[in-house]
Amino acid sequence: MKSAHALAVSELEQTREKNRRELERRRKYVREHEPMLSEIEAKLMEGGNALLRCVLNGGRDFENIKKFIQKKQSEKQELLESMGLPKDYLDEIYDCQNCHDTGFDSSGRKCSCLVRLTAKYIDLNSNMTELMKSQTFENFDFSLYSPNPDGRKTSPLEHATKAYNIAKSFADDFSNGRNIILMGNAGTGKTYLSNCIGNRALARGKTVYYQTSYKLFELLENLKFGKYDDSSEYDRALSIKKYVYSADLLIIDDLGTEFVTQFTAAALFDLINTRLLDSKATVISTNLSLESMENMYSTRFTSRIFGEFKMIFMYSEDLRKKKINS
Repeated sequence: MKSAHALAVSELEQTREKNRRELERRRKYVREHEPMLSEIEAKLMEGGNALLRCVLNGGRDFENIKKFIQKKQSEKQELLESMGLPKDYLDEIYDCQNCHDTGFDSSGRKCSCLVRLTAKYIDLNSNMTELMKSQTFENFDFSLYSPNPDGRKTSPLEHATKAYNIAKSFADDFSNGRNIILMGNAGTGKTYLSNCIGNRALARGKTVYYQTSYKLFELLENLKFGKYDDSSEYDRALSIKKYVYSADLLIIDDLGTEFVTQFTAAALFDLINTRLLDSKATVISTNLSLESMENMYSTRFTSRIFGEFKMIFMYSEDLRKKKINS
């Protein structure tokens, strides 16, 4: 998986090549139907060379050469109009007039088109579906949570509101490798809140990668034990692994649903520990209790969770069943 910037630059290169081929097609068409074009363009080239020599030699005869070039340009435009073509039909073609499809303007500043393309590929690299992209803080439905404490100190609504505020604050600034683990039973809104965080990070221009625990460790295991027969599949999996380690925000959903082996436990610790050392933010959602987590992985892993992750405990009746029944 190439970086979003590299993919954006590659798309601009493809745009320039597309426009170059289109201009060449136009020139070929005009030359075939009006042989005079080649002669006019040859004269324009002579004039351009003469103008350059003129400037280098102190500017003598500058105005005469300039008039000659303008005359040939007018002849070229008249020729095009006689064919029913626009005057600029043979001008250079650019999708972006500001940077001429280079990604940088005349002052060397990054063009808005490169910024837009980079954001597009950051979004595509996130591995978030269209449904997940609709799960934002703005769309969070507090009405699904009961205001009734049911014997607890706080109601599901109060608990969800607190979790929402912590997650939103985190999403707005997860600098210095801040991390969150969302814990609770199935259907309490952990994945939805994770997606809210991911979408806010994408809106801030941060690189994000989402994956379920099962699929993430399947990929890492297949790489480790050489289970990719096709070289292109191997290369893609390797690039995803690099992105998993380097993305500004990694979201691991449903930790504990994977088949835990000695390898997956070690791979999980290495991934989390490496990202902590590199000050990269991670969000984990899990149905596991801390005790279950320690039994499945290791004390070393849970100690990292205790020390480096903000724990958010969520509880409610199963929201998915509630949506179906409402």
